Amino acid sequence: MTRDYSKLKDAERKLQKFSIVSFGLLYGPLFGYSLNKDAYYFWLILAFIGSISLALKLRMIRPEMRLKIGLYEIIVTAVLIVWIFSEAIHIPILIKQLVFFVIVGAAGYKYFKLLYDGKLAIESK
Repeated sequence: MTRDYSKLKDAERKLQKFSIVSFGLLYGPLFGYSLNKDAYYFWLILAFIGSISLALKLRMIRPEMRLKIGLYEIIVTAVLIVWIFSEAIHIPILIKQLVFFVIVGAAGYKYFKLLYDGKLAIESK
């Protein structure tokens, strides 16, 4: 990453904070479901709030990057949902969780690299 947090503009800082919250609200419940399947409705409500915050976050991204980032996040989320919820994949839950973190980490790294390179946030006026 070419810049650190102190060199980000206000719009980029706001987008970064909102992105962390929305990623946490979307991907946290997916991981939480793998830990405690009895709280299904709680995880579903948090994931719904996360998806709404993710949609609101997309409005803070430049129009030329909005579609690419939106599709990227939808694909990553769909893959993770299939990975966590699928009973046909006979892999121990610990391995599923490890792969989950690797995918979320790689997706987050790519997203925040674009943010810190100054390619995502709409310039504030």
